[in-house]
Parts: sequence; C-alpha cells; structure tokens
Amino acid sequence: MATKGLVRVECPSCGESFDADFWTVVRGDRDHEVRELILNGEFDILMCPKCSVMFQHEEPFLYLDPSRDLLAFVMPETWLAEKDKWIAKMKADYEPVRAALSAGHGLSGEPLHLFGLAQLTALLESDRDREEETEVMEFMAREDGLNLLPVKPAAARELDILFSLPLPSGLSGREAALNAARGLSARNDALPRLKKLVNALEAGSGDSIPFLKN
Repeated sequence: MATKGLVRVECPSCGESFDADFWTVVRGDRDHEVRELILNGEFDILMCPKCSVMFQHEEPFLYLDPSRDLLAFVMPETWLAEKDKWIAKMKADYEPVRAALSAGHGLSGEPLHLFGLAQLTALLESDRDREEETEVMEFMAREDGLNLLPVKPAAARELDILFSLPLPSGLSGREAALNAARGLSARNDALPRLKKLVNALEAGSGDSIPFLKN
C-alpha cells in the first residue's frame, strides 16, 4: 500500500513553513484512489494553514505497479536541470533493492526516471487508453473463439500496441497472430493500437513474436 513521510514545506504565497504528508511509495495496482488523484491533477495538493492558499508541491516518490511491470522514480520537474545527477543517484539507490523488488513483485524491466508529475500522468493516461482498447479487442477475440496471450507491458508502451495478442486456437507463431489481428482490425477500425499491433507483426521476421510475455 501507499506510504507517506513528513516534509517541511514553505507556502509560496505567505512564506509560512509547515510539515506536510507526502507519498513516498504509491502502489498503482492497489492504491486506486491515489492513482486517480494523479490522473485528476489532485496529487500532493496542499493548503497553507496560515493563509489557506492551495498549491501543489512536488517531492520525489516511487510509483510501483507490478501488474503492468512498471517501476518509476518520479522526481520534481525542477530537478530536470540536473537530470544526469539525479538519475545516477536514483540508479545507485535502486541497485541494493533490485533483486528484492524483482523477486517480490515480478518486475523485469528497468525503472523509469520521470521529471514532473505530468510525465507520470501522461504515461498512466496512455496505459488507461491501452487497457480500454485491449478490453474491446479481447471481447471480440473471445466472440471469435480466439486465444489471448499477454504482451510484455514495456514492449506494449514502446510500440504503442495492446497489452495482449489474439491467436487462433491450436496455432502459434507470428503469421497466425497476424491473421487473427488483421481479422479483428477489419471488424473494428476504431482501435488504433490494434492497427499498430498488426504493423508490429508485419514488421517482424520469422515466426517468433519477441514482444510476447514469457
């Protein structure tokens, strides 16, 4: 679950200093309310106890969602001026706990380094849209009696494709998946990431599908 820590902040309006709670770790797969705060732009909004002005204050935190193989260090946008310094520090901090996180949460990819809440929000919005398109594709696939195989989440983000791949029952390989994806795309042309899945399969060689999750 999400964890918090106290940080001393200063009101940008009246200069009052006060202690405020900030999330240090957010579990995107469990802390749904906190995830919605991020998506709605209401994350880390503070109210000054003296002048009652509301303002947003960024502190570094870890965003973790094992279900989507997502681990991100989210740092204040103001740190971007010293990007290399902070990325090096985050990598050094992460290395001692890499094995534990990988084993305990099934994380396989490298952590992301994001500067500013807007970058995390954009990533989560993109994943939300991808999930919705994936659900529509999967509904159609089941109607056609197709099987569904999971795609590596990191690859889905990189290629901007769906989180799963359709495959005819009893068949395997790129050509079979390509035919299934083409058929579904022909039935519904309002799924741009399904079209990109078709393109990714067409661009492949041989019969392997490198972006499938093991």
